[in-house]
Amino acid sequence: MKVPFSWLREYCDPGLTAEEVAELLSMRAVEVERVSRFGAPSTDGLVIGRVLEAEKHPNADRLKVCQVDTGDGERTIVCGAPNVAAGQTVMVALPGAQLPGGIKLRKAKLRGVESNGMILSEAELEIGDDADGIAVLATDGAGPEPGTPLADVLTVSDEVLELDLNPNRSDCLGVWGVAREVHAITGAPLAAPPWEADAEPAGEVPVDELASVRVEVPELCPRFTARAFTEVRMGPSPLWLKARLMAAGQRPISNVVDITNYVMLLVGQPLHAFDLDRVPGGELIVRRARDGERVTTLDGAERELDTDTVVVADRERASAIAGIMGGEVSEVSEGTTRVLLEAATWNGVNILRSSNRLGLRTEASARFEKQLHPELAMRGQRLASRLLVELA
Repeated sequence: MKVPFSWLREYCDPGLTAEEVAELLSMRAVEVERVSRFGAPSTDGLVIGRVLEAEKHPNADRLKVCQVDTGDGERTIVCGAPNVAAGQTVMVALPGAQLPGGIKLRKAKLRGVESNGMILSEAELEIGDDADGIAVLATDGAGPEPGTPLADVLTVSDEVLELDLNPNRSDCLGVWGVAREVHAITGAPLAAPPWEADAEPAGEVPVDELASVRVEVPELCPRFTARAFTEVRMGPSPLWLKARLMAAGQRPISNVVDITNYVMLLVGQPLHAFDLDRVPGGELIVRRARDGERVTTLDGAERELDTDTVVVADRERASAIAGIMGGEVSEVSEGTTRVLLEAATWNGVNILRSSNRLGLRTEASARFEKQLHPELAMRGQRLASRLLVELA
C-alpha cells in the first residue's frame, strides 16, 4: 500500500517528517518498508506561467517561440508541443529546476533562438501519462497568477510511505485508515471523514426505472449497492486527481474510472462503474457462474469460470467477476453517458479462492479477500457520488 504523505497530512498532520511518521507507524501499528520519492526531486524553479504569445519558429516547422509571463517578467521559451497557444495557464520549469530522473534544466538555444525555461507536459513531471502536449491548467488568462509556485497548485513532489500490511489490517488499505492510526499514536487532530457529505439526487426519473439489482447468493454477497448517473461527460481527470493516483501507484484512465480508484485508495472500498446503456434492461444479477461460463475481463483476457465463482451478470451474460475484475461487455468508454456505480461487499474466503483459481489478483481482490465491513460500501458510494457529480 502506497500512501502519499501530502494526502495523509490532509486528514491528520502531526507536524512530523515522513521518516518520523514512518518510524512511529512501524513501532506502533503497521510496518513501513520504505519512504520513497514521487515526482520532481525539488519544487524549486517550478512555477505557474501564462503564455502571452506563441509564434511559429523562424527556422523549424514544429517549434513555436513563446513569450511567457512567469511572474518575474516575460521570458522566451521555445516549445515543441502542438497544443501550445496564447492565453494558456501552464506549468513552467525555470533554468536550474530539477525534473524527475535527475535532469537539471538549463538555458538552451534551439535552432538559433534562446529558450529560457520549459513549458511542461504532465508526463515530464510524472503526474500523469499524457506526453502528447503541454498540460493546460486554464485558458483565456484564467487560473492561478503567473509566478505562483507550482507546489501551491499541484502535488508535483511528494514522499510516499510504502506499507507492508498484515492480513488483519484491512482498515489500513486506505489513506483514511492510516490517518486514523497516526491520530491514535500522536493525538494530532483527525479531519472529518471524507464520506461525511453525500450528493443529492437530482434526476427527474425514479431510479427503479433506470436500474435494478437482484442478489441470488446473499451468503456470498452480504451487501450490494448501486446508484445511477445520467448526463455523464467522460474525459480526462483534472491534474490534481491524476497526480494523486500516480503518487499512489495507479495509472490515470478517465474521470469516472479514476474516481473509483481514488475512492478505493482513500476509503479502502473498491467500486466498479458499469456503462448503464450496455446493461440490458438496466438489471444486474448477482449469481454463481455457470460451470464453464466465459467472460472477457477488462484486461482483454477471456476467462473460464466455475460454479464457485460469483459474477455480476446482466440478463444475457456475466458482466463482471465479482470482487475481482469488471468485464469488457459493460466497460465505461469515451461514449458513455450513463453510469451505474456499484459498491458491494463480498465473502472474503470466496474471493480469495476464486482469485487463486483464476490466477488473477487485483487491487480489489486484495481488499475483498480480507473481508471488508459492509458499512464501507455506502461510505464509498457517498464519496464517489460527490466526485462524479463534481467531475463528470
